[in-house]
Amino acid sequence: MRFDGNVFYHLLERYPPDLLMEEWREEATLFDQAGFTTIWIGEQHFWIAAPNPVLINTHLATHTRRLRVGQSACVLPDWHPIRLAEDLALLDNMTRGRLDVGVARGVNTLAGITFNADADRRDQARNYALFSETLDVLIKAWTEDAFVHEGRFYSFPPRGWKEQGERIYSDDPEHYAPDGEIIAMPVRPKPYQKPHPPIWQAADSTASYAFAAERGHAATCLSRSFEGVREAWTTYKETASRVWGRDVPMGRSADGKTLNVMRTCYVADTQEQAEREAREGINRWYDVTVGLNASRGKQSCVASWETLKDRDLNAEWFDFLMEKEIIWVGSPEYVAERIDHLRTELNCAHVTIWPNPVGLPYKKVMHSLELYAERVMPMFDQGENSSGEISPDKLQLLT
Repeated sequence: MRFDGNVFYHLLERYPPDLLMEEWREEATLFDQAGFTTIWIGEQHFWIAAPNPVLINTHLATHTRRLRVGQSACVLPDWHPIRLAEDLALLDNMTRGRLDVGVARGVNTLAGITFNADADRRDQARNYALFSETLDVLIKAWTEDAFVHEGRFYSFPPRGWKEQGERIYSDDPEHYAPDGEIIAMPVRPKPYQKPHPPIWQAADSTASYAFAAERGHAATCLSRSFEGVREAWTTYKETASRVWGRDVPMGRSADGKTLNVMRTCYVADTQEQAEREAREGINRWYDVTVGLNASRGKQSCVASWETLKDRDLNAEWFDFLMEKEIIWVGSPEYVAERIDHLRTELNCAHVTIWPNPVGLPYKKVMHSLELYAERVMPMFDQGENSSGEISPDKLQLLT
């Protein structure tokens, strides 16, 4: 089982950014020492102090020795693809291959239209086309020594641009015509990992899993029910197997990586304590996020065959999310049971915790992370290529 972690953002709080950076360094150190594989940083604009996950990744990588760093995720429509390709390749080289790349279309409509009119998320079809093309350019820039791209939103190299110094272009016929006009883009550096760093697409909709499967990269699920994960992963498996002409196992990507389940997670010494401390904050967070994005209602969280009854629709978010296994809040044994459910039913070998119940003090969150590292993770074989199985003596603790 591969264990990853996200950071504690102090959601819905006005929190000093310098203190936040100190806490993130402390969390990264804990993850590094406890055997987590990757620390993921989200991209948020205008309300959380995390507008550039690549820059934060660089900072945290300097304070850890083994821990990988990733973005959950870079919102591709809001970035210029060549600048992002360069930044990520630099980070991959600076960390000697400790980079995981997370990509997403994003949910913050204000951010999209602020940075790029074509990224306006009120036009879903256009936004999706921009996301897809940006991903194309990103991979071309990493893998082709001299690339040319002609798309709906971007054309590289710029037409008609000529180099003035003959000694520059005469020695580089791969990128320049005899008269100095640029004919192909020389993007450098190339990533340390070959052909490029592994990619995880933040994807909750089943359609997004089909897209990821067609491209061959992995995906990360956050807000789907247990059955919703089953539906998304089954779609991925069937699509990837058809497109790539081989049987792609459940829970694996076409490029051999692990599909990833990210869950809001809070661990306390007892089940009652955990639920009591996290309930109000989780209710507040989901009320706010649904207010920001109406498409993230309860029905969007479940599989197509799950029928929501009045009891579900009228329930508090906390109770609904717990019942559908969208959040993990409880004792170490309870959280281990939820992970084992994914492992045994869906062949899951990769989970990421998102330790962000709103309003909790930092010390309680750190205690939760420590309990997870000390009492949940040791229940499982660890490592991306391990079976993730629980030994019989440890299984007795869960049952």
